[in-house]
Amino acid sequence: MTQKDENYLLQEICRNSGMGVAAINQVLKDVYDEEFAYELNVQADKMEQFARKAGIRLRENGSEPSEPKPIATAMLVTAIRMKQALQNRTEDVADLIGKGNERGVKELKNAIHKYRNAGIYATELAKEMVDFESDNLRKMYTYCRYPEES
Repeated sequence: MTQKDENYLLQEICRNSGMGVAAINQVLKDVYDEEFAYELNVQADKMEQFARKAGIRLRENGSEPSEPKPIATAMLVTAIRMKQALQNRTEDVADLIGKGNERGVKELKNAIHKYRNAGIYATELAKEMVDFESDNLRKMYTYCRYPEES
């Protein structure tokens, strides 16, 4: 295990969680389906837990967790606002959040591979987050009601 790889992987968990929470908070104010809003709140809470766990370990290692870059967050918020201006149905918001989960899974899997010397704690935390985001992806797509094929 190298502490450098561990810190990089933990930083990726913090960044990924921060972007997810920012996206959810941005769409939540316009979600009127209570069940769907509950799912989004559960997802945001769990992502914050991942960020806290990664942050605690980073501090133990003498580092500070980094927040998502302001420009990336601003771009995310702008993209969400543009999509919501066009459509604000539960299906569309679920699709948007699901795509974010999909991107998060891909980025975390790449980070796990890239920082394979991160050690057990960071690697297991990242894998747990991948599983969580994969599950969220499936949940979000249950809200996407596509027309049945004839």
